[in-house]
Amino acid sequence: MENKTVKNIIVVDDDRSIRVVISTALTRAGYNVKSSGTAAGMWRLVESDFADVLITDVGLPDGDALDILPKLQRNNPNLKIIVMSARTTLLTAVRAEKKGAFEYLPKPFDLDDLLNLVSSTFFPPKTEKNIDLKNITKNIYDSGPVVGKSMAMQEIYKIISRIVNTNYPILISGESGTGKKLISKSIHDLSSKTNNLFINLDVRFFDDYSFDGLIDKINNHTSSIINNINDLSGSSFYIKDVTELSNIQQKNLLNFIENGLPQLFQENSNLDKTRIFVSTKKNILSFVEKGLFREDLYYRLNIVPIKLPSLKDRFEDIPDLTLSFLEKNYQNKSIKRSISFECMNFLKEYSWPGNIRELKNVIDRLCLLSSTEDISLNLVKEVLSEDRFDDENIYEESLESYFKNYLKKYFKDFDENLSLNNLHNNFISKIEKPLIETTLNLFRGNQIKASKCLGFNRNTLRSKINMYGIEVVKKRKT
Repeated sequence: MENKTVKNIIVVDDDRSIRVVISTALTRAGYNVKSSGTAAGMWRLVESDFADVLITDVGLPDGDALDILPKLQRNNPNLKIIVMSARTTLLTAVRAEKKGAFEYLPKPFDLDDLLNLVSSTFFPPKTEKNIDLKNITKNIYDSGPVVGKSMAMQEIYKIISRIVNTNYPILISGESGTGKKLISKSIHDLSSKTNNLFINLDVRFFDDYSFDGLIDKINNHTSSIINNINDLSGSSFYIKDVTELSNIQQKNLLNFIENGLPQLFQENSNLDKTRIFVSTKKNILSFVEKGLFREDLYYRLNIVPIKLPSLKDRFEDIPDLTLSFLEKNYQNKSIKRSISFECMNFLKEYSWPGNIRELKNVIDRLCLLSSTEDISLNLVKEVLSEDRFDDENIYEESLESYFKNYLKKYFKDFDENLSLNNLHNNFISKIEKPLIETTLNLFRGNQIKASKCLGFNRNTLRSKINMYGIEVVKKRKT
């Protein structure tokens, strides 16, 4: 048997180069490492009682590693398992968590992150999981409806995988069109309560303080039909735009959480508890600080907050989202359409003020308007130009957000080995030059007024005019 004074690790991946890179990094960090490219090889190494930690890819030539994990853990209960996968879907993250993985690590990842994760496996273990996966609809969540491989979405997947089978209230925030209700429904569907009701509650439901006749009240404020208390077993309640609730409605929601739901189940111990999802497109904490939202209600709802990124913060997901919407159009309306690489790049450059909802609407429109199977770039440009408001009503994002988006695109294919000097000055000049030119034009070339407006003294302004080669044109006031 191997000496256990030094921690032993098994690395399993069908890509030899990945195995070598990870094994080398772990060996240099002081671990004993063995590797394999197959599930059979992984099984033999684990059976030899070599490993303290197993790092494995999901897709192996001779099987799905996640299907083997429960048996591995029954035979080796102290084995810590880290699952890595290029199949960066919500289902993969949830399956890894439910199958008993210590952690899920989406590819690509930083070696430092992996080393830190390996080190953390030697801390006290996570609570064991004993959850049945039969209710998960794999074919839905492998390709949607929650789509995205960006790092921003991977963090969301990790949170969901940890809370999917809890009963904590979930607060989901994000701009309009980011998919807050979709995430709520996905958590419900991926939980063990997938066959139970997901009920949309109108804010008017909370106009009334009394919860007498609750079944009738729910039927009056939702499209679901509740016949008796048993229908609510394990159900989820979704409340949209919680910051829009009045003071009375907030008070009644708090009462609903603290008294209404528990009372429903006081004498029905065989019924599963219900769950609350709330969403907001506004900064709810600022509402609390201004006294517009109850602090006690905020802390009841904010146990597990999820902040959804806007589409401009996950622009690398646009191709996958676009293909998903094209496929959905084909399934629903039998309209088969494809989109070129050139068109896809154009979509990635657009700002998408309406987020995922706007992207979906644009793709639906393109499918209807295109007279050929291949959607043309001209049609994409035409539809997006129509989607813009006129200059007076155009969507305006903050300069900081715009610049962050610009930098993401600039560094998308950045090679850190290239010798780039004065990056800071280059970017500052891109902003400062048009700022000075526009200010000078505003004051008709009057450098004294322009320097005062800019916060420079006149000599500094002259120096910058010369440095940037700005032409100063003096105009008379008409």
